Amino acid sequence: MVYYLTRFASWLAGRVPRPVRLALGGPITVLVYYAWVAKRHATIANMAHVLGVSENDPRAKRLARDSWRNYGRYISDFFYLPNATFDELLARMKDTTPAPGSFAYIDQALAPGKGAILVSFHFGAWDVAAVMVRSHVPIAIVVESFDDPRMDKLVMEQRGKLGLDLIRIEKTPRRILRALQENQVVAVAVDKPVPPDQGVPVTFFGKTCYVPGGIAQLALKSGATILPGYCRYDKNYSETYYLGAMPPIFPHPTGDKRADTIGLMQQMYDAMEEIIRQYPDQWEMFRRFWPQDNVPALTSATPESHTPAATQATQATQAAASLAQGEHAND
Repeated sequence: MVYYLTRFASWLAGRVPRPVRLALGGPITVLVYYAWVAKRHATIANMAHVLGVSENDPRAKRLARDSWRNYGRYISDFFYLPNATFDELLARMKDTTPAPGSFAYIDQALAPGKGAILVSFHFGAWDVAAVMVRSHVPIAIVVESFDDPRMDKLVMEQRGKLGLDLIRIEKTPRRILRALQENQVVAVAVDKPVPPDQGVPVTFFGKTCYVPGGIAQLALKSGATILPGYCRYDKNYSETYYLGAMPPIFPHPTGDKRADTIGLMQQMYDAMEEIIRQYPDQWEMFRRFWPQDNVPALTSATPESHTPAATQATQATQAAASLAQGEHAND
């Protein structure tokens, strides 16, 4: 059912004006936010931490709901993008990076000839960011596979239509290294929480969390430049995409592999924390990002619904959340 609904959404996106798509996308994902209780609590916990407030604080709940509404904007754009042209997207782009701009940072990152790793979070319109970079230089994006082979084929074909080269994260890193050795840009979302024994520690919004260190290790091994970047929406639901990039990060190995890995990952997270602090409702993270403390459970005025309607609404849009969280959306 989820697969067929996703196929229908893809077909419909190219035939519906953007204002209508946005009018539908936001409310649908907000409905999912209320129906999918586990994800709602996880999102609230993340936003409470970003704000530095209790999970029962109305501001955290409001911000969590808004992040799901913005995710609806992303979904509506994602399915429409194959119908768009580079010229159309660039006409809607506003580069927020100080002069000489985001593309100049890309050129600077590629100047040493060892490739560049464009790192971002599941933030705003991240697929749009990749397409915009593709208008300037070739780019490959690192993606996770879906458990359902039909969903996997549909989503990968959708991204392929955007002119993006795809590298599956489950495969050997040799493809990434090869692309970097050819001085290409490789893009990857690095906001993936893992257990302490599976990642490296970074401080994020004042608290330690654990994330994979593989991207930092690839940069240290290849000499590739790290370039943090993002593409965000505005609050007015306009057609403008706001592209931004932070200064390139050049790796400097010291010989201490673990310390170098942690240090490089920390620089990436410091850069993205600065952006999330300004636009927290654009961070679409629906899994608990920080290790859970021994605190009272989040109270909820609405118990988890097991009615057929609520169950179907949740199932119908789990695929949408999977686009943001990869195959781990159901963890």
